Amino acid sequence: MSEQEHGPQDAPAPGDGRQEQREPQEATRLVQVTRRRAPRFRAFVLTGVVVAFLAAAVVAALTPPAGGYSQRALFGYLFVAFGVVGALLGGLVAVLADRTRSGRRGPR
Repeated sequence: MSEQEHGPQDAPAPGDGRQEQREPQEATRLVQVTRRRAPRFRAFVLTGVVVAFLAAAVVAALTPPAGGYSQRALFGYLFVAFGVVGALLGGLVAVLADRTRSGRRGPR
């Protein structure tokens, strides 16, 4: 037997008139979904920290150093204190924004 007898002639070529058997396609089903758009909590918390940084810089620049502390040390202490408060307030604003946007209310 030669290669021509069992070669590519046995396989159906596209468009040669032979029908290929196709598997039945699955029916497409539409599903309605609700897209929840939640605020990005990290962005709110970082914004609170940045505002705290600016507030600490302003207060440290306007306050004269006293008690053996330099202005850098005063800024560091203020930034830590204001940073914690700013991060908590930013997170609180994000939670409130999420609750009002999603329309959920507290337990009744």
